[in-house]
This record gives sequence, C-alpha cells and structure tokens, in this order.
Amino acid sequence: MKLESSIATVAKPIEEVFGKLTQASTYELLMPEEASFQIKDEKHFSFKLGGMPVIPLKLARQTPNTQIVMTADGGNVPFELQANLEDVDEKTKIQLVFEGNINPMMQMMVKKPLTQFLEALIANVGKL
Repeated sequence: MKLESSIATVAKPIEEVFGKLTQASTYELLMPEEASFQIKDEKHFSFKLGGMPVIPLKLARQTPNTQIVMTADGGNVPFELQANLEDVDEKTKIQLVFEGNINPMMQMMVKKPLTQFLEALIANVGKL
C-alpha cells in the first residue's frame, strides 16, 4: 500500500529543512496535538494516536537534501515513511509517502486514518 500526502512548501533553504528532519526530536513538532510522543535517541522515536498501538520508528537512511526514510522499528507490519524534499528558489517542497506491506483487509481499515495522519504531519511543516 502506498499513500502520498499533499505537497507543502517551507520558506527555508533545503539544507536547513533536511538537517531538522534528520533529528528525531523534530518529529514531535510535526505530530498532531493529540499524539503522545517519545524519543529514544536521535535516530529512534515512537508515537501513539488514539486507540492505535504505539508506533516505533527509526531514521533508517537519508540522501542528502533529497530524502529521509524512516522505517518501522519492530512490530508486525513492515513499512516506510519517506520525506521527499525538493529545492525551489530558496524554499523547500516536502511530500510524505507511506509505503507498507499491508494485507487488503487491513488496508481498508487503515487507509483513512493513515491519510489523515500524513496530512496532519504535512500541515505542521511550517513549524520547522
């Protein structure tokens, strides 16, 4: 299953945005207000939304000034959350992409909440 957020533009240079998105602590700023957030270290964090289980993530890999990839840090469902960046006239365009190996029955249950979550994250990138 692949879900893409809308594209947001941040009025900051791509190097600055990339630097912030490679730090686990930054993701607390992006989370919806109702999320509980916990940092394990600068590469590992977890969050919980509503009735969902705790979701642990790790900053797995990065391509300088282009992409940051977070992966599930344990759990039953392997997935990636990518932050794709593009430099546009000293501003940075950001799009989030979720890719997960989720069975069709589970997809029906999680598609809407995951899409809403991605949109909540992308709506908060202005806080960077």
